[in-house]
Amino acid sequence: MFKKSLFLFCLLFFMLFSTCFAQAQQTQPLKVAIMPVVTDVSGQKDVKAQLYSALKQQMYIPLNGTLQAVKYIDAETVYIAMQKSNFTNEQNLDTLKRTADLLNADIIVGYSVPNMFQRYFHMASHLEGSPVINSYISLKLWAYYRPLNKTVEMSTTRSYLDTLSTFGTLSSLADDASYYLNKKADLKSLLKQSIQIQKGDVQ
Repeated sequence: MFKKSLFLFCLLFFMLFSTCFAQAQQTQPLKVAIMPVVTDVSGQKDVKAQLYSALKQQMYIPLNGTLQAVKYIDAETVYIAMQKSNFTNEQNLDTLKRTADLLNADIIVGYSVPNMFQRYFHMASHLEGSPVINSYISLKLWAYYRPLNKTVEMSTTRSYLDTLSTFGTLSSLADDASYYLNKKADLKSLLKQSIQIQKGDVQ
């Protein structure tokens, strides 16, 4: 009796999983474009890579290899589209939408950095000449969610001028600024809503 019940349970679970998987397969995945960091500031490659990784994490979908909910447009294709649309620090949401159109993307997100720097020096009047770090970043978040007809354009700044500390590095400021913008924009929630619309699960 127990074996029969277990068999029926496993069969039911398999049928349910197969049905859900088939429905997911029938739905076209959302095309997501993650722009490389836009800035005129030279150097700081590690910080640029850090910011790009932060956006990739926001656009990450668990088990996407199986669910196929999202298709990520490759970085080179995104870069070429940005060149065609002339997306720079001085651009606006219309340019962002035009870039999305060139890519046929459902979602496009990216950061621009108008300015950032990190400098070290000594101040004779500061704690008997202790090393001082002066760091600054201005960060702007861009996003367009076509399924929601929603655009995001928001910015923030972070600065530090004090005794040498890991909290005052440019990397630390960039991490704090990107976390703040991502949370304020609620990127993950917008992505989930877009997937639901694509699947027709909107109530």
